[in-house]
Amino acid sequence: LDWKCNRKSFRSYQERMASSWAPRVRRSLRNARRIVIKVGTPVITHADGNIALGRIGSLIEQIALLRQDGCQVVLVTSGAIGTGSVRMRRNLTLESSIRDSVTQGIKSVAVNQNVAAAFGQALLMNMYETMFSKYDLACAQVLVTDDDIKDPETVLQFRDTIAELLQLGTIPVINENDAVTARTVPVLDEQTNEINWDNDVLASHVATQVGADLLILLTDLDALYTRETTMAAPTRLPVYRSGANIVRDGISFDSFGVFEPELMRGVFATRTRMGAQGLDALVEGACAAIAGGVSAAVITTGHHPHALLHILRGHDVGTLFASNLHNDSLQRPESKL
Repeated sequence: LDWKCNRKSFRSYQERMASSWAPRVRRSLRNARRIVIKVGTPVITHADGNIALGRIGSLIEQIALLRQDGCQVVLVTSGAIGTGSVRMRRNLTLESSIRDSVTQGIKSVAVNQNVAAAFGQALLMNMYETMFSKYDLACAQVLVTDDDIKDPETVLQFRDTIAELLQLGTIPVINENDAVTARTVPVLDEQTNEINWDNDVLASHVATQVGADLLILLTDLDALYTRETTMAAPTRLPVYRSGANIVRDGISFDSFGVFEPELMRGVFATRTRMGAQGLDALVEGACAAIAGGVSAAVITTGHHPHALLHILRGHDVGTLFASNLHNDSLQRPESKL
């Protein structure tokens, strides 16, 4: 009983400390100049795998505004396998007979994840290039694998490439090279259609290697949610704390109301598309970035049209991860570029 009381008291102390320093850290995000933005599959695509053009258009517009403010932006994207799967199924269906199409249906066609990624990469980059060009911005694709991240020489070349692209005013669009990856865990669970992994760990590596001030991880939740007991309602976690019981369902939130209370509209689903494994990787990515020297990370929704701007204005949105609990200003880690 004493142990439980002490643990509860320590958690209460943590929450009091977080409530005192978190506003200062959030205000310091206005000073971020090198930002890595990871846009997840639940943002890039709808549940059926089709590209969510409206969300991506809003994301591109916000990035254009950040560039006007002098920020350097590196975009880590997901969604190649999801979007590619839709195109691949359609192609396979067109190649099959009418009888087979009626019997099997599009969704029943087996999809090779590596091949789907090859389809999806082309689709995504064509879309990014078209949308960025509307704002007179150029983007460039950089594909990496797990082996690339582990190889020191390749990492150095990666840094040099990103540095040159940023100096040219170009927005690097980074994705895992899933067309050749040896990863066997599927992105989407075949039974539940939940997302098992979503390039969050890749984004943390990128943020660390480029010396980012801030990592923003966009998903379909406006923040992480926690539940103290099985009977309690989930509550938003403004500042991440180790050991928090992160939940995926039973959430009742209004993303527009959280960001802009006067609107109070736009209620989203009460369950994220991220599976348990994917949600763990999301948290792991944010923690790894902080451990690697990134000053702050924020997990929030990519469904809101002004999510990035709210974060960079220091508003209390999403779940904050920070490296220095008592620092009034954002301390940029020494650049590795």
